[in-house]
Amino acid sequence: MSSAPQSHKKFKISDSLNRQLNTYALVASAAGVSVLALARASEAKVVYTETHQVTRAHVPLYIDLNHDGIKDFVLRTTYYAGTSYFKVGLNASGNRNINNAVAGKRFSHSGYFFSAASALRAGARIGPERKFPVNFPFMAEELFNRVRSSQYSDLGPWVGKGKGVRNRYLGLKFVVHGKVHYGWARLSVTLAHHRQYDDVSGALTGYAYETIPDKPIIAGQVTGPDVITVQPEALGELTHGRK
Repeated sequence: MSSAPQSHKKFKISDSLNRQLNTYALVASAAGVSVLALARASEAKVVYTETHQVTRAHVPLYIDLNHDGIKDFVLRTTYYAGTSYFKVGLNASGNRNINNAVAGKRFSHSGYFFSAASALRAGARIGPERKFPVNFPFMAEELFNRVRSSQYSDLGPWVGKGKGVRNRYLGLKFVVHGKVHYGWARLSVTLAHHRQYDDVSGALTGYAYETIPDKPIIAGQVTGPDVITVQPEALGELTHGRK
């Protein structure tokens, strides 16, 4: 007895992603994208980008999640010197589009309210159920009590035990053509406590987004039948410091 034919859902990719994948096909050997991955490109639902970029003082690090030429998010080192204290830190936020946001939470410290970016672990679910503060949530800060003092304190979800964290994830929400998509960025953050502009730095080692609007994504998911991996550096797609 023959089995009934099975129906298959067709997945329509965006024009920008389609152009991107066509470019990868032309330079597959340079980009390191496998033939199998290209063959399954039209079915891809998660696009993962391999990279390695490190934040630098005074130089914003931009993330273009879907490689459409629009900088969706930005990482910035911060520095503030007051009369009785100063601080250095690292912030993450949506770039330009006010609907782009970083997952996190609001909390109070010393009578002030802050929005802090969550340091998610691999496997965390990023989707509509998460809270996404929109006001430049910070990741980690070093606070020195007096300008000439070596005493300091650390603040933020990414400080770990005072030395930073490795391979944690920013939860990202961004809008493409009026549709909400979710993604993540993998970072390791280090704290130096040297009272320098770049005391707090982040190493961006990968990012991904879900091509289906409103569908959650799993932080750290880089393999599976629904994932395609790309390497923009091989195509000259460096985003660090671009204006």
